[in-house]
Formats: sequence, structure tokens, C-alpha cells
Amino acid sequence: MRAWGDRTPPAARAVVAVTGTCLLMVLVAWATLLGPDQVFTGPGPRPATATTTASCIPPPVGTDDGTAVPAPEDPAGREACDVPAGSADGTQEVVERPPPLWVQVLAWLLLAALVAGVAALVLWLLATVLREVRVRRARTEERSAVGFAVLDEPVRVAEQVAADAAEQDAVLGDGDPRNAIVAAWHRFEVQGERAGVARRPSETSSEYAVRILDIADADTGSVSRLAQLYREARFSDHPVTEAHRAEALAALAVLRNSLGVDA
Repeated sequence: MRAWGDRTPPAARAVVAVTGTCLLMVLVAWATLLGPDQVFTGPGPRPATATTTASCIPPPVGTDDGTAVPAPEDPAGREACDVPAGSADGTQEVVERPPPLWVQVLAWLLLAALVAGVAALVLWLLATVLREVRVRRARTEERSAVGFAVLDEPVRVAEQVAADAAEQDAVLGDGDPRNAIVAAWHRFEVQGERAGVARRPSETSSEYAVRILDIADADTGSVSRLAQLYREARFSDHPVTEAHRAEALAALAVLRNSLGVDA
């Protein structure tokens, strides 16, 4: 049993990887922008409190009903401090200051870079998925075309054998029996080329002709006899007579009948 990863298509694994990367980047950006310390969006540092010895005592503190509680007497003879402007009870409001401009610019640049990176990853993912879909579709069409061509080859070879029957008979019946048998055998090569069956680089002409007839599912006995007569006529030194021509004509008739072609 194969593992889950082996059954997962490459596009699905890419989707998971890119999605995880995007989520990680978003979390990092969120932690940076909205974390506990609020580095980019916080109110900024507060001014340090002075630690020097005060030259005055705290001002009177007001109560809820509006009455003022007088400040206690200071043994050092210091006077009460002035009440800060805008504060009736002596308390000082803390004003939150926005972060510096360069911090805001840096934050926007980081956000823009994050958005651009996520967009680039999404576009890359879409391009990868589309490319894989096109490759798979092309492979499927190629396999279908090859399968159709292989199934159609016997029919096309038989049609070419039938179309070339008159020419093959004329070649076999003309001239010297030796040359006639050789020329008639070479007609199978012409028929195979016309049927669209390419000859392999490693094949001899005789092997190619045998493969053509084997594709068409011709009678093996007649094919063997014709091949034997071709070799005798092509390579032997003994005489090739009219009897050999007659045997070639008879074997050719049986071969055509096995393909459904009239003799």
C-alpha cells in the first residue's frame, strides 16, 4: 500500500505548501504589527520621569464634592506647586503620541511587501497547476492518438496490399524469375510506407517487410514461403526457374486471401 504522499498529485502538494507558507507569513506579520509590545502601532515610548529633588510640595488635591484639601505644611518651608494648565485637580493627563513617521512608513512597506509576496506565490501556483493540466492533457491526447494509430495499422496495411495487387502481380510475372521474385518482395516495403508504417533504423528491408505482413496478420505459412523464395533469388547461386515464380504466385494468393483481399 502506498503512502498518502505518493497518491497526492504534485499540484495538491504545491497548494498545501504555498498555503502553509502564506499563513506563516501572515502570522509573523500579525505578531510584528499587533504583538504585545505593539512595536509599530503602539503609542510610543513615554518620557522619563524626572528624579531630581522637587523644589515644591504637591498642590492641594480636590475631592469629589469640589472642595480642596489643603496641602500639609512643609518643614522645609517650600511652597505648593502650581496646578498644571487644563487640570483642575492637579492631575496631569498623559497624552499618547503617535509613532514616528519612519516607523509608519516601514510598517506600510512591510505590509506592501507581504501582499506582493502572497500575490506572487498565488500566481506561481496558478501557473504551475495550469502547466500540469496542459501536460497531462497533451499526454492523454498523445496516448489516444498512438493507440488509435496502432489499432488502425492492420486495416491500412491490408488496404495498401489490395491497392498494390495489380502492380505486384505485374512485377512478379515480368522478366527473369529471379529478378521478378526479388522485385515482388520489395513491393511489401512500398505497401508499408504507403500505409504509414515507418521503417525502424535497425531493420533490414527483409525484416521490415516481414513486420509489415505481421502487422496485417497475414498467413504465416505464405509469408515464410515468400521470404524463403526471396532469399534464394537474392543470395543463392542455383538457378531460379518458372517453378519458383509459380510458387511465389501461389503463396501471394494465399497471403491476400488471409487479409480479405481478392487474389
